[in-house]
Amino acid sequence: MDQDILYMKMAIDEAKKASDNVFPNPKVGCVIVQNGKIVSKGYHQKFGGPHAEAEALNNCDTQLKDATMYVTLEPCNHYGKTAPCTSLIEPEKFKRIVIANRDPNPLINKGLQTLIDKGLRVDFNVCEDDAKFVNRRFFTFYEKKRPFVILKFAATLDGFMSEIDGHSKWITSKKSRLSVHTLRSSCDAILVGRKTVEVDNPSLTSHGVGPDPQVVILDPSRKIDKQYTAFNKNTIHFTDELSNSNPEKNIQKILSKLYSLNIQSVLVEGGAKTLTGFIDSGSFDEIHAYFAPKLIGEGISIYNSKKKIADSLNLDIVKHETFDNDIKITYYNKKAK
Repeated sequence: MDQDILYMKMAIDEAKKASDNVFPNPKVGCVIVQNGKIVSKGYHQKFGGPHAEAEALNNCDTQLKDATMYVTLEPCNHYGKTAPCTSLIEPEKFKRIVIANRDPNPLINKGLQTLIDKGLRVDFNVCEDDAKFVNRRFFTFYEKKRPFVILKFAATLDGFMSEIDGHSKWITSKKSRLSVHTLRSSCDAILVGRKTVEVDNPSLTSHGVGPDPQVVILDPSRKIDKQYTAFNKNTIHFTDELSNSNPEKNIQKILSKLYSLNIQSVLVEGGAKTLTGFIDSGSFDEIHAYFAPKLIGEGISIYNSKKKIADSLNLDIVKHETFDNDIKITYYNKKAK
Protein backbone atom coordinates (compact mmCIF):
# COMPACT_ATOMS: atom_id res chain seq x y z
CA MET A 1 0.00 0.00 0.00
CA ASP A 2 1.20 3.51 -0.81
CA GLN A 3 2.69 5.01 2.34
CA ASP A 4 0.60 8.17 2.12
CA ILE A 5 -2.59 6.12 1.95
CA LEU A 6 -1.46 3.93 4.84
CA TYR A 7 -0.74 6.85 7.14
CA MET A 8 -3.81 8.81 6.08
CA LYS A 9 -6.03 5.82 6.85
CA MET A 10 -4.50 5.85 10.32
CA ALA A 11 -5.32 9.55 10.61
CA ILE A 12 -8.90 8.79 9.56
CA ASP A 13 -9.06 6.12 12.26
CA GLU A 14 -8.00 8.80 14.73
CA ALA A 15 -10.77 11.09 13.49
CA LYS A 16 -13.33 8.31 14.01
CA LYS A 17 -12.46 8.27 17.71
CA ALA A 18 -14.05 11.71 18.10
CA SER A 19 -17.53 11.98 19.56
CA ASP A 20 -20.29 14.44 18.78
CA ASN A 21 -18.80 16.67 21.48
CA VAL A 22 -16.77 18.35 18.74
CA PHE A 23 -19.88 19.92 17.16
CA PRO A 24 -20.09 22.30 15.36
CA ASN A 25 -16.50 21.50 14.46
CA PRO A 26 -15.66 18.50 12.28
CA LYS A 27 -13.99 15.29 13.45
CA VAL A 28 -10.31 15.47 12.58
CA GLY A 29 -7.39 13.09 13.05
CA CYS A 30 -3.65 13.61 12.73
CA VAL A 31 -0.58 11.35 12.45
CA ILE A 32 3.03 12.53 12.55
CA VAL A 33 5.68 10.44 10.79
CA GLN A 34 9.46 10.84 10.98
CA ASN A 35 12.08 8.66 9.33
CA GLY A 36 9.41 6.20 8.26
CA LYS A 37 8.02 5.74 11.78
CA ILE A 38 4.89 7.04 13.47
CA VAL A 39 5.98 9.29 16.32
CA SER A 40 2.62 10.69 17.40
CA LYS A 41 -1.14 10.67 16.84
CA GLY A 42 -4.03 12.85 17.94
CA TYR A 43 -7.65 13.80 17.28
CA HIS A 44 -9.99 16.67 18.08
CA GLN A 45 -11.82 15.59 21.23
CA LYS A 46 -14.25 18.37 22.10
CA PHE A 47 -15.41 21.78 20.94
CA GLY A 48 -13.17 24.46 22.34
CA GLY A 49 -10.36 21.97 23.00
CA PRO A 50 -7.09 21.49 21.09
CA HIS A 51 -7.47 20.56 17.44
CA ALA A 52 -6.05 17.32 16.09
CA GLU A 53 -2.76 18.89 15.02
CA ALA A 54 -2.21 20.39 18.48
CA GLU A 55 -3.13 17.08 20.14
CA ALA A 56 -0.62 15.19 18.02
CA LEU A 57 2.10 17.74 18.78
CA ASN A 58 1.28 17.66 22.50
CA ASN A 59 1.48 13.86 22.44
CA CYS A 60 4.85 13.84 20.68
CA ASP A 61 7.94 13.14 22.79
CA THR A 62 10.32 13.09 19.82
CA GLN A 63 12.33 16.07 18.61
CA LEU A 64 10.89 16.74 15.20
CA LYS A 65 12.92 17.54 12.09
CA ASP A 66 11.90 16.96 8.49
CA ALA A 67 8.77 15.18 9.70
CA THR A 68 5.55 14.66 7.75
CA MET A 69 2.13 15.47 9.15
CA TYR A 70 -0.94 13.61 7.91
CA VAL A 71 -4.18 15.39 8.76
CA THR A 72 -7.71 14.59 7.58
CA LEU A 73 -8.78 18.22 7.10
CA GLU A 74 -7.05 21.41 6.05
CA PRO A 75 -5.51 23.09 9.13
CA CYS A 76 -7.34 26.21 10.24
CA ASN A 77 -5.79 29.64 9.83
CA HIS A 78 -7.91 31.79 12.12
CA TYR A 79 -8.29 32.59 15.82
CA GLY A 80 -11.37 31.00 17.37
CA LYS A 81 -11.52 28.98 20.56
CA THR A 82 -7.87 28.10 19.89
CA ALA A 83 -4.93 29.59 18.01
CA PRO A 84 -4.57 28.82 14.28
CA CYS A 85 -3.25 25.31 13.66
CA THR A 86 -1.09 26.70 10.86
CA SER A 87 0.91 28.62 13.49
CA LEU A 88 1.88 25.30 15.12
CA ILE A 89 3.20 23.70 11.94
CA GLU A 90 6.75 25.04 11.70
CA PRO A 91 9.20 24.49 8.82
CA GLU A 92 11.89 23.77 11.41
CA LYS A 93 9.96 20.61 12.35
CA PHE A 94 8.10 19.64 9.20
CA LYS A 95 9.02 19.39 5.56
CA ARG A 96 5.70 18.06 4.27
CA ILE A 97 2.00 18.18 5.14
CA VAL A 98 -0.48 15.70 3.63
CA ILE A 99 -4.16 16.67 3.76
CA ALA A 100 -7.19 14.54 2.92
CA ASN A 101 -9.77 17.30 2.43
CA ARG A 102 -9.86 21.02 1.86
CA ASP A 103 -12.06 22.68 4.47
CA PRO A 104 -15.31 24.09 2.99
CA ASN A 105 -15.77 26.52 5.88
CA PRO A 106 -14.68 29.99 4.66
CA LEU A 107 -13.54 30.90 8.19
CA ILE A 108 -10.59 28.55 7.78
CA ASN A 109 -9.05 31.39 5.78
CA LYS A 110 -6.68 29.68 3.34
CA GLY A 111 -4.88 27.34 5.71
CA LEU A 112 -3.36 25.34 2.87
CA GLN A 113 -1.94 28.45 1.16
CA THR A 114 -0.47 29.67 4.46
CA LEU A 115 1.45 26.41 4.81
CA ILE A 116 2.73 26.71 1.24
CA ASP A 117 3.82 30.28 1.91
CA LYS A 118 5.86 28.97 4.84
CA GLY A 119 7.85 26.88 2.38
CA LEU A 120 6.27 23.56 3.29
CA ARG A 121 5.42 20.96 0.68
CA VAL A 122 1.68 20.35 0.82
CA ASP A 123 -0.12 17.43 -0.82
CA PHE A 124 -3.87 17.01 -0.58
CA ASN A 125 -6.82 14.84 -1.68
CA VAL A 126 -5.27 11.68 -0.22
CA CYS A 127 -8.13 9.32 0.82
CA GLU A 128 -10.45 12.28 0.37
CA ASP A 129 -13.65 10.23 0.00
CA ASP A 130 -13.06 8.18 3.15
CA ALA A 131 -12.17 11.27 5.17
CA LYS A 132 -15.14 13.21 3.83
CA PHE A 133 -17.53 10.43 4.83
CA VAL A 134 -16.47 10.77 8.47
CA ASN A 135 -17.63 14.41 8.31
CA ARG A 136 -20.55 13.98 5.93
CA ARG A 137 -22.82 16.17 8.07
CA PHE A 138 -20.24 18.97 8.11
CA PHE A 139 -19.56 18.82 4.36
CA THR A 140 -23.26 18.63 3.46
CA PHE A 141 -23.95 21.74 5.50
CA TYR A 142 -21.23 23.84 3.87
CA GLU A 143 -21.32 22.46 0.34
CA LYS A 144 -25.09 22.03 -0.16
CA LYS A 145 -26.13 24.93 2.06
CA ARG A 146 -28.60 22.80 3.99
CA PRO A 147 -28.59 20.54 7.06
CA PHE A 148 -27.68 16.88 6.80
CA VAL A 149 -31.06 15.11 6.72
CA ILE A 150 -31.69 11.78 8.45
CA LEU A 151 -35.02 10.02 7.98
CA LYS A 152 -35.95 7.67 10.81
CA PHE A 153 -38.83 5.25 11.16
CA ALA A 154 -39.79 2.14 13.12
CA ALA A 155 -41.90 -0.44 11.29
CA THR A 156 -43.30 -3.95 11.35
CA LEU A 157 -41.94 -6.53 8.92
CA ASP A 158 -44.84 -5.79 6.58
CA GLY A 159 -43.91 -2.11 6.46
CA PHE A 160 -46.39 -0.42 8.79
CA MET A 161 -45.37 2.31 11.25
CA SER A 162 -48.65 2.15 13.18
CA GLU A 163 -52.03 0.47 13.32
CA ILE A 164 -54.79 1.90 11.14
CA ASP A 165 -55.97 4.18 13.98
CA GLY A 166 -52.46 5.58 14.48
CA HIS A 167 -51.55 3.49 17.53
CA SER A 168 -47.81 2.70 17.46
CA LYS A 169 -46.68 2.05 21.06
CA TRP A 170 -44.59 0.08 20.99
CA ILE A 171 -43.50 -1.43 17.67
CA THR A 172 -39.87 -1.81 18.65
CA SER A 173 -38.08 -2.88 21.82
CA LYS A 174 -36.82 -0.76 24.68
CA LYS A 175 -33.24 -1.17 23.42
CA SER A 176 -34.26 0.10 19.98
CA ARG A 177 -35.91 3.13 21.57
CA LEU A 178 -32.73 3.84 23.53
CA SER A 179 -30.86 3.76 20.22
CA VAL A 180 -33.30 6.35 18.88
CA HIS A 181 -32.72 8.58 21.90
CA THR A 182 -28.97 8.37 21.26
CA LEU A 183 -29.54 9.28 17.62
CA ARG A 184 -31.66 12.27 18.65
CA SER A 185 -28.93 13.51 20.95
CA SER A 186 -26.48 13.54 18.03
CA CYS A 187 -28.69 15.81 15.89
CA ASP A 188 -29.22 19.56 16.12
CA ALA A 189 -32.93 19.37 15.34
CA ILE A 190 -35.80 16.89 15.15
CA LEU A 191 -38.64 17.41 12.68
CA VAL A 192 -42.19 16.05 12.68
CA GLY A 193 -45.52 16.88 11.11
CA ARG A 194 -48.61 18.13 12.92
CA LYS A 195 -50.41 14.77 12.95
CA THR A 196 -47.50 13.05 14.71
CA VAL A 197 -47.71 15.62 17.52
CA GLU A 198 -51.48 15.30 17.78
CA VAL A 199 -51.61 11.49 17.72
CA ASP A 200 -48.60 10.66 19.92
CA ASN A 201 -47.95 13.88 21.88
CA PRO A 202 -44.22 12.98 21.90
CA SER A 203 -41.60 14.81 23.93
CA LEU A 204 -39.06 14.58 21.06
CA THR A 205 -36.19 14.72 23.56
CA SER A 206 -33.17 12.48 24.01
CA HIS A 207 -34.69 11.26 27.33
CA GLY A 208 -31.52 12.21 29.21
CA VAL A 209 -29.10 10.37 26.91
CA GLY A 210 -27.52 13.63 25.75
CA PRO A 211 -28.41 17.10 24.48
CA ASP A 212 -31.99 17.55 23.30
CA PRO A 213 -32.45 18.49 19.64
CA GLN A 214 -34.36 21.62 18.73
CA VAL A 215 -37.94 20.76 17.81
CA VAL A 216 -39.28 21.58 14.34
CA ILE A 217 -43.02 21.14 13.66
CA LEU A 218 -44.67 21.36 10.23
CA ASP A 219 -48.18 22.77 10.45
CA PRO A 220 -49.14 24.45 7.14
CA SER A 221 -52.83 24.51 8.07
CA ARG A 222 -52.03 26.22 11.39
CA LYS A 223 -54.33 23.86 13.28
CA ILE A 224 -52.13 22.60 16.08
CA ASP A 225 -52.72 23.30 19.75
CA LYS A 226 -49.55 24.68 21.32
CA GLN A 227 -50.30 22.91 24.61
CA TYR A 228 -48.68 19.72 23.30
CA THR A 229 -45.50 18.52 25.04
CA ALA A 230 -43.24 19.16 22.05
CA PHE A 231 -43.89 22.90 22.10
CA ASN A 232 -41.50 25.12 24.01
CA LYS A 233 -40.09 28.60 23.57
CA ASN A 234 -37.44 27.34 21.13
CA THR A 235 -39.75 25.29 18.89
CA ILE A 236 -39.50 26.17 15.20
CA HIS A 237 -43.08 26.18 13.93
CA PHE A 238 -43.59 26.22 10.14
CA THR A 239 -47.10 27.37 9.22
CA ASP A 240 -48.32 29.76 6.49
CA GLU A 241 -45.01 29.77 4.61
CA LEU A 242 -45.65 26.17 3.55
CA SER A 243 -47.87 25.40 0.59
CA ASN A 244 -49.83 22.15 0.78
CA SER A 245 -49.75 21.86 -3.02
CA ASN A 246 -45.97 21.56 -3.47
CA PRO A 247 -44.20 19.38 -0.85
CA GLU A 248 -40.81 19.65 -2.59
CA LYS A 249 -40.84 23.46 -2.49
CA ASN A 250 -41.93 23.25 1.13
CA ILE A 251 -38.93 21.09 1.94
CA GLN A 252 -36.54 23.50 0.23
CA LYS A 253 -38.00 26.36 2.31
CA ILE A 254 -37.65 24.32 5.49
CA LEU A 255 -34.05 23.33 4.82
CA SER A 256 -33.06 26.85 3.79
CA LYS A 257 -34.53 28.24 7.01
CA LEU A 258 -32.76 25.61 9.15
CA TYR A 259 -29.49 26.33 7.33
CA SER A 260 -29.87 30.04 8.13
CA LEU A 261 -30.27 29.07 11.79
CA ASN A 262 -26.94 27.19 11.65
CA ILE A 263 -28.60 23.79 12.13
CA GLN A 264 -26.12 21.30 10.74
CA SER A 265 -28.23 18.12 11.06
CA VAL A 266 -31.94 17.36 11.30
CA LEU A 267 -33.65 14.09 12.21
CA VAL A 268 -36.99 13.62 10.44
CA GLU A 269 -39.20 11.31 12.49
CA GLY A 270 -42.41 11.56 10.52
CA GLY A 271 -45.17 10.79 10.18
CA ALA A 272 -45.72 9.04 6.88
CA LYS A 273 -46.69 12.16 4.92
CA THR A 274 -43.60 14.03 6.08
CA LEU A 275 -41.28 11.07 5.41
CA THR A 276 -42.82 10.59 1.96
CA GLY A 277 -42.27 14.24 1.10
CA PHE A 278 -38.58 14.05 1.94
CA ILE A 279 -38.13 10.75 0.09
CA ASP A 280 -39.81 12.05 -3.06
CA SER A 281 -37.79 15.29 -2.95
CA GLY A 282 -34.48 13.42 -2.82
CA SER A 283 -33.31 15.89 -0.17
CA PHE A 284 -32.22 13.38 2.42
CA ASP A 285 -28.86 11.83 3.24
CA GLU A 286 -29.56 8.80 5.41
CA ILE A 287 -32.42 6.51 6.37
CA HIS A 288 -32.32 4.87 9.80
CA ALA A 289 -34.84 2.04 9.58
CA TYR A 290 -35.86 0.00 12.64
CA PHE A 291 -37.74 -3.23 11.89
CA ALA A 292 -39.50 -5.31 14.55
CA PRO A 293 -40.49 -8.99 14.05
CA LYS A 294 -44.20 -8.18 13.98
CA LEU A 295 -46.94 -8.46 11.34
CA ILE A 296 -50.20 -6.53 11.55
CA GLY A 297 -51.65 -6.89 8.06
CA GLU A 298 -52.93 -3.34 7.76
CA GLY A 299 -52.00 0.05 9.10
CA ILE A 300 -50.24 3.26 8.16
CA SER A 301 -47.39 2.57 5.75
CA ILE A 302 -43.99 4.19 6.05
CA TYR A 303 -44.48 5.52 2.50
CA ASN A 304 -47.77 6.84 1.15
CA SER A 305 -46.94 7.66 -2.46
CA LYS A 306 -46.30 5.34 -5.41
CA LYS A 307 -43.14 4.10 -7.12
CA LYS A 308 -42.35 1.28 -9.50
CA ILE A 309 -40.19 -1.70 -8.58
CA ALA A 310 -37.66 -0.45 -11.13
CA ASP A 311 -37.31 2.86 -9.28
CA SER A 312 -34.17 3.05 -7.12
CA LEU A 313 -33.41 5.34 -4.20
CA ASN A 314 -29.65 4.81 -4.76
CA LEU A 315 -29.09 3.75 -1.17
CA ASP A 316 -26.04 2.00 0.23
CA ILE A 317 -26.13 0.06 3.49
CA VAL A 318 -23.50 1.55 5.77
CA LYS A 319 -24.40 -0.19 9.01
CA HIS A 320 -26.69 -2.80 10.52
CA GLU A 321 -27.33 -3.40 14.21
CA THR A 322 -29.57 -5.59 16.33
CA PHE A 323 -31.45 -4.60 19.48
CA ASP A 324 -32.99 -7.69 21.07
CA ASN A 325 -34.96 -9.12 18.13
CA ASP A 326 -35.18 -5.84 16.22
CA ILE A 327 -32.83 -4.92 13.40
CA LYS A 328 -31.69 -1.43 12.48
CA ILE A 329 -30.39 -0.72 8.99
CA THR A 330 -28.67 2.56 8.17
CA TYR A 331 -28.76 3.54 4.51
CA TYR A 332 -26.73 6.32 2.86
CA ASN A 333 -28.17 8.25 -0.07
CA LYS A 334 -25.19 8.67 -2.39
CA LYS A 335 -27.18 10.88 -4.78
CA ALA A 336 -28.85 13.21 -2.30
CA LYS A 337 -29.85 16.60 -3.67
